[in-house]
Amino acid sequence: MLVVLLLVGLLPAVGADAHHTPGFDFEGAGWGHGVGMGQWGALGQALADPAKPGEDIAAYYFPGSAPGSLSDLALPNDLLYTLDNPLWINLGSQITLLEFTAVGGPLDLCLADDGAGPCPKPQHPQAGERWEFRRIARGQCGFFHGGALQGTAGSCRASISWPDAAGVRLRHGESRAKLCASRTNEVCEYRHGELKIRDDPVEVGFHVVLAIGLEDYLRGVAEVLDHWSAPGVNEAQAVTSRSYAAYKFFLWETGPRPADPDEDPGINAARKDSCWCHLYDSWRDINYIGWAKETRSNGQPWLDGVVSTRDRVLTYFGAGWERYTKAGIVQTFFSASSGGITRTNVYGFFTEWDGRTPGTEWPYLRPVADPWDVDPAVGNPNASWEERVSAASLATWLGWDDVTEAVLVDRESLSSPARVLFRGVRGGDPVSVTVAGADFRTKLGLKSSNITAIDGVAPPPADDPEEPGQPAGSGSFEDDDGSVFEASIDRLAEAGVLDGTECGARLFCPGLPLQRSTMAVWMVRVLDPGFEPSNAVTRFEDVDPGEWWAGYVERLAELEVTKGCGADPPRFCPDSAVSRGQMATFLVRAFELERAGSAGFTDTGGSHEADIDALAAADITAGCSTDPLRFCPDRPVSRAEMATFVVRALDQLFDPVASG
Repeated sequence: MLVVLLLVGLLPAVGADAHHTPGFDFEGAGWGHGVGMGQWGALGQALADPAKPGEDIAAYYFPGSAPGSLSDLALPNDLLYTLDNPLWINLGSQITLLEFTAVGGPLDLCLADDGAGPCPKPQHPQAGERWEFRRIARGQCGFFHGGALQGTAGSCRASISWPDAAGVRLRHGESRAKLCASRTNEVCEYRHGELKIRDDPVEVGFHVVLAIGLEDYLRGVAEVLDHWSAPGVNEAQAVTSRSYAAYKFFLWETGPRPADPDEDPGINAARKDSCWCHLYDSWRDINYIGWAKETRSNGQPWLDGVVSTRDRVLTYFGAGWERYTKAGIVQTFFSASSGGITRTNVYGFFTEWDGRTPGTEWPYLRPVADPWDVDPAVGNPNASWEERVSAASLATWLGWDDVTEAVLVDRESLSSPARVLFRGVRGGDPVSVTVAGADFRTKLGLKSSNITAIDGVAPPPADDPEEPGQPAGSGSFEDDDGSVFEASIDRLAEAGVLDGTECGARLFCPGLPLQRSTMAVWMVRVLDPGFEPSNAVTRFEDVDPGEWWAGYVERLAELEVTKGCGADPPRFCPDSAVSRGQMATFLVRAFELERAGSAGFTDTGGSHEADIDALAAADITAGCSTDPLRFCPDRPVSRAEMATFVVRALDQLFDPVASG
């Protein structure tokens, strides 16, 4: 899951003279597809609040999900509980020679169709003995020791178990690479489950599969760094991994098991041809290294996280849950770093060309703000990066003769991916295309699709104030120093409006989208400075009365500034981003701005149009673009933009907040 598909063949070598080659400098944030949980962000949450349960950290990254117990769900079958080794993990395919060594005792071998009677075979490899399983001919295999076939040959269907041994170590051929993904100084060793060998009728060779129990499988997952000892991040990864594995089990386990349910899984023929598995042990699913993970000197925090979250998964029972889950179990994903905002499944895995949306957004795979990922205190090395991509590489990717321009049109937000406009030449004619999504990462070899600037140029912030910011380092926050928004942010900070909504020590995260819950806090503090929130019952079904900001949401509704985001049942959508159109309506209601004639924006034909025009008439907004004149009503308003809008409204209509 942590993989970044680096097609390095597309890229030139980057050396001292790389910038002499025509190309573009891409700046970005994050590492990986960015869908679901960001691991560095989860670490940041665990460090910021050590008491926060890991399952709650995990659930944050899947909007609408909630932690639950696997055993409480109405599952399609009970195999995960009634079988010792229900989960089949592919360790390797197209293998023709498998070396194995018994650890701590003898092994039991079984080979089908060998004419030697029932399993196990008479041979029991002893501890330390090196044995082999070889493909002799198509559909014919056998066990070998000392270069000699032991017993008779049979079909390429076998098992290796260790009821009287500690486990087994594997290689697949002398001086060949190991099957598992463990470090080069570690062996491929398995202590739980048993090995299954199945013929591959499509390709040459056989599949090597580990049949194992779900909880034992999780013990060997290697997805978080070993030195991450915070319980919260290990628990969050364990719950996310368990949810992923359980979902995939029920995704593929669709047929009946044979009379001996330990013999074969209930997977279809195509899955048998490809892997004979529910999961791969690699980046295709989750990196699994078996016993090597359990024996690392600093691996205990991970094992503790698995044990403390036993049976816990993420569930979703919102709209369309039957389609997007397996018995309510969420299809979880995770990657190393989100870069401050997670991606939808659409843009994390697919690519948009000229506005053609490539897929359907799953309800719990919507983006969320992840300020912990970019908090300097967390130390994420992928919080920002820069990579040069040659014009020739871009032209090859696009199928053009040349690429002459690359412009970042939109930065990543809660409602929009990063979009890049490319211009160039094809067949002597000028061409252009706007691209967003996974191809930046998979085809250009960038760390993520979260692009923040190209050749040092980022999209201009909407409603950029004319006044300069304060001198660097003089304000309330470190991450807005010198910004044109800094003066407005400082005004609200000094008045206490922003208390509790910061994103870290002396951090404001000015570029992140403003969440509706945060908007409620700011607006109530401006409109009703003496208000003291309580944990009273709220009118909105999706607002937890126990949340510290819940009282602000209820007060905002009492002031008739918000009507919520849905009426049946009444909802507020506290985690959703505030769009610029919604922002205009909130401000018009809050400050009772008078409606006016059309301001001339070319993109405001929706329900917020009259409020946007009123905002423009009050000189609170000038729009997001002047050529043509646009307001960008559907784009999320950033935290810095909202601070400026509020301060402008106060300066236009009331005494400044700072004076009283």
